[in-house]
Amino acid sequence: MPAKRTTFKISANKITGGSGLAFIQEALDLSLPPRLVLYVRTPFKLPESITTHPKVIVVKGELSDQEALDFAMKSNSVTSVISFLGAYISPSAIITRPKHTPIGDSFPGIMQAMRANCVRRIMALSTPSYWIDGKDVSTWRISAFAALPKIFVPQGNAEMVKVAQEVAGADDLDWTVFRVPHLSDGPGNLPVYAGYASPHHEGSLNLSRRSLGRWALEELRDPKWIKGVPFLGNC
Repeated sequence: MPAKRTTFKISANKITGGSGLAFIQEALDLSLPPRLVLYVRTPFKLPESITTHPKVIVVKGELSDQEALDFAMKSNSVTSVISFLGAYISPSAIITRPKHTPIGDSFPGIMQAMRANCVRRIMALSTPSYWIDGKDVSTWRISAFAALPKIFVPQGNAEMVKVAQEVAGADDLDWTVFRVPHLSDGPGNLPVYAGYASPHHEGSLNLSRRSLGRWALEELRDPKWIKGVPFLGNC
């Protein structure tokens, strides 16, 4: 990836673990790492090895803070936005089963800041609960997998669907919504299959976070899924 590329990576609560951190590590391990602007609510949760890296800029802000979003993009010459934001599943939410979507509702503001600063490229994480009629073809395996969040974590499911709907509705942007199955802490060198859900989908229902990070970096460098909604899985 060219050193001049700037990736603006939006994250939230669980930046110290999970897919966001795996993406950052994959990016910084490149021989020519991109410059990363990390927009986070709690910077102190980031590992020191990341915050002190010469290719990393950390900007503190809430997803609802339009001024901070604009500052992060404008002051750092951001060219791409990638989000690994996911719903935070709490025990109380499982019991009360709310369906409010504060994360999904923040994306219009994120994309407003992008437009104001001439940033066209956005990638966002979602799940197979966001279904593409006419391209996705149901199988018992994928249908059962996609149904579980709706049953057990309806609020988290609603968040992921809302994120995808907001991003995929931005016709003026170069967007990609990447849908993930069960995420694991496996190695980063596992091959990743990207395609619509169907009996011909060659990926499994597992995906290592490091391989997801590698795939996302490749998609930023050489886009194949602009205005596409691939369902990923390790082969």
